[in-house]
Amino acid sequence: MKIETADRLVRFLWEPETHRKINYPEEDLFLEVFKGEDCVLSRKVSFLDETEEFLPPGAYLARLVAKRRLKLKLLSPFHYTPKVVLVSENERRHHLTLAELDWENLRREIELGCGLSFGEEVEPYLKVVRYPDPETDFPEEEWLEASFKDYFLLLGALKGVELWLCRKKPFQPIKEALSLYLVSPETVAVLAEETFEVRPVFGLFLARQVVEPDQVNLRAWWDFPPSFWEALYAKEIKPRGLDWQEVEVRLEVYWRREEGSFSLFRPEERRAIGLARDWIIPNVPDGATYLAKLVLYDGRAKRRLVEIASSAPYWVPKKREKIVLLPIDERRLFAYWHLDREAIRERLGRFAAGKNVSVFLKVFHDFFGQLYHQPEKDVSVDISQADNWYLWVDPDKAYRVQLIAVREDGKVLELTGLSNLAHTARLAPGNLPVSYVTHPLEQEHPTIRPLASRMGVAEHSIGYLIFHLHAHLPYLRRRVVYGAAGIWQPLGFPEEWFHEALVDTYIPLIRVFEDLVAEGVDFKLSMDISPTLCNMMRCPLLQEEFLRYVEGLINLARAEIERVRREAPAFEAAAWMHLKRFEEARELFLRYGRDLTQAFKKFQDLGKLEISTCAATHGFLPFYTPYPAAIRAQIETAVRDYEKVFGRPPVGIWLPECAYVPGLEKYLEEYGLRYFFAETHTVLNGDSAAEFGVHAPVFVRGSQVAVFGRDPETGKQVWSADEGYPGDPDYLDFHIKGGPFRYCRVTNRYSLQKEPYNPDWARAKAAQHAQHFMESRNFRFEYIKGWFWKKPLSVATYDAELFGHHWFEGPLFIYFLLKKLYYDQNQTELITPADYLKRYPTNQEILPPPSSWGDKGSFDKWMYGSVSWMYRHVHEAIEALVALAQKAPAEDQLLAEILAQAGREVLWAMNSDLAFVISNGHFVDKMKEFFFEALERFWQLHDLAQKRLAGEPVSEERLRQLLFTRPIFREHDWRVWQKNE
Repeated sequence: MKIETADRLVRFLWEPETHRKINYPEEDLFLEVFKGEDCVLSRKVSFLDETEEFLPPGAYLARLVAKRRLKLKLLSPFHYTPKVVLVSENERRHHLTLAELDWENLRREIELGCGLSFGEEVEPYLKVVRYPDPETDFPEEEWLEASFKDYFLLLGALKGVELWLCRKKPFQPIKEALSLYLVSPETVAVLAEETFEVRPVFGLFLARQVVEPDQVNLRAWWDFPPSFWEALYAKEIKPRGLDWQEVEVRLEVYWRREEGSFSLFRPEERRAIGLARDWIIPNVPDGATYLAKLVLYDGRAKRRLVEIASSAPYWVPKKREKIVLLPIDERRLFAYWHLDREAIRERLGRFAAGKNVSVFLKVFHDFFGQLYHQPEKDVSVDISQADNWYLWVDPDKAYRVQLIAVREDGKVLELTGLSNLAHTARLAPGNLPVSYVTHPLEQEHPTIRPLASRMGVAEHSIGYLIFHLHAHLPYLRRRVVYGAAGIWQPLGFPEEWFHEALVDTYIPLIRVFEDLVAEGVDFKLSMDISPTLCNMMRCPLLQEEFLRYVEGLINLARAEIERVRREAPAFEAAAWMHLKRFEEARELFLRYGRDLTQAFKKFQDLGKLEISTCAATHGFLPFYTPYPAAIRAQIETAVRDYEKVFGRPPVGIWLPECAYVPGLEKYLEEYGLRYFFAETHTVLNGDSAAEFGVHAPVFVRGSQVAVFGRDPETGKQVWSADEGYPGDPDYLDFHIKGGPFRYCRVTNRYSLQKEPYNPDWARAKAAQHAQHFMESRNFRFEYIKGWFWKKPLSVATYDAELFGHHWFEGPLFIYFLLKKLYYDQNQTELITPADYLKRYPTNQEILPPPSSWGDKGSFDKWMYGSVSWMYRHVHEAIEALVALAQKAPAEDQLLAEILAQAGREVLWAMNSDLAFVISNGHFVDKMKEFFFEALERFWQLHDLAQKRLAGEPVSEERLRQLLFTRPIFREHDWRVWQKNE
């Protein structure tokens, strides 16, 4: 066993061969950690190769042990053993069901043997025996009135139960009817043993805190062992005849600008820390170095006694004065700016010279590099109150802006340089002539092959269908909190999103692919799996958490079956369905060695799937065009990660949120990506009319990158809330829960009166809808086949999680659709983007407009006022990282590791999901917490890099913890941040 520590974080790793020593049908693998004689951690790690835990300081012993599985011991005096069902949701919540007890025989024994009236003087009681558990504080022994009940909810760390017949007055147990005890797992073998020590880094620390406004906060925090305070008392307080009540510890902050000595920062502020563990110093000037100190004061005389701790100096880099312009839609742009408050006040004071001054946001139309001032669009702004503005402009134009000050006599002072270029979208297609270009596809892919079918679709088809699934989740590497009381059910918190998606969508999809291959059904699907989702599927911590989560669902489903059977038998079929799918999910997950990317890779290698990539962290790329290094980092990291996971380079990419602005194609081409997907109007509103509409891809003008536009009819049939398939009355209702799971069919979308879900009805309806979808494509192709000189194409793009998570029967729909396309027709041929471009290298050339598949087809959703503040913080971090990367020597390996991790943190902060979820009003505080955490981690790494460049010592322990807790994109090359043009 190998043990790695980073501050309080401990990683335990063992060889995969360890599992061969475990007889898993009878045994489980456990990790036990001892501190002295006390077991401080006992964790089941069956099927895993590693785990991690935060531990307090001290020396420990870790053991990897094989234990027999938990067993139940039932004792009963009956000739016919009663039926006993004990279902444990977890360690502290248990469901006991009793049946077929011979109450009549018990009555005879009591009345004949004791002369007592059964039911009046004697009643059944349940004796509950528990293990000591300080977390819940339940009694170790408790008597509950049974009252001839057949079901009991038992809370606490259960040791066993006994059913007794007891005299009521005085209370006296008379006859034991049965006893049920849990047999503690017996240790079979100790497989590995290792000692280790946790040595946290103690001291006073200073770092940057990120907040919404355009300001810099500092956070000071301290961590000292009890011995530190004991020594302080013995050496500095007691000898002076003082006590703790007579002294106070204050936090003092010092600063300096450029070179020179430190001076006290804001001396008027008195920061007596009391019992606090950290302190926020708000709105500090940038371009300065800060130092924090803890100082002991005589509380009575207010006299400074002694300095007790000091942080390392922390440098806050100077922010660049700038103005940045970002696109929103056809008529709106968003501008934000940063000005040094002190410097601008002085500049405006000198410029005013006693005259009135107004500040304007000056707007320019950029026409192929020539700037034309648009005075009617200029906006007067109060820069003391505002640092951003939403601008109303014209469609289909490129703009730049600048902040200027205008004196009453007409004299002008430029407060910023010109902004970057930003394009507005088009309202209609342009009028450039139609032109075609030929760009042969050089890449090979397993799906570039003839498609087999029973009716010869490859020879007789009249149209093509690309069925594409976009698979993505933000990278959240956190444990699910189950609580100490034992009461848990899935609630859809962000920590559960990954586990929900695996159970509801990705595992069912893999099962569909497996079933089709086993049945001999040929198919081709297109899919992208985002790098963050790939990394989560391969993350050992999340694999461990998924096993725990799905086993929790299995236990919960078993308890639900018993509950539903008692309370609402009409819903029992749905309860059994949930148990079956959870058990199958666990089995498939383990069958692929816990790494589901290997399942998708298998089907790609078989030529059934074409998997494209996505930007590394699903960053909203149009908002980062002022920083080419950031866009390159998103794409290069994605391509490298894809090659590592799937063993081949990707042919295409899914642009996050289908968000495109002119110019992105050059970055895609730079990394060998030949296509991306887009919304309908991206193709239809190009600079020339699209002759094929959305029924053929187009090349982006001046590049070899193709755009596949979505067929709106395919979206309406599945996505539409009013007309889409998921709203059918026989499907499982997504919004209504009958406990921890869903048991009702939709019944009526406009009523809360729901009927029990019938899996057979839903299955039949999924087959009908698959037939309808197939026939709709056939009818459409039949109608338009004579319009074009090549077979028309229909591109159906969907969020993968629609199938299974939102629309429970979605994977069944795909299963039936692919089978029907194989067996029942020969008009619609499944194809992948690479296969299409290989067959048809000649396509129309257009310049698409800025667009997305978001609300109104614009960028509006990611630029609400509730989220627009986020981009200035990410842009600032990008600028700081680029500056560091351009100064860094290539041969310094430690610095390279620091910069690579800093790059990962910036990439994570760029992800579009945070802004999207906040703009929807969901989990707002959590999303902000994730965002701030990533940037604060970046600024800590920035500080480490600055110290390394200056030749100062670096805390490798802190670096190691940052690496351990965000182990994403190990292939990320920090040098990509050097090229920012």
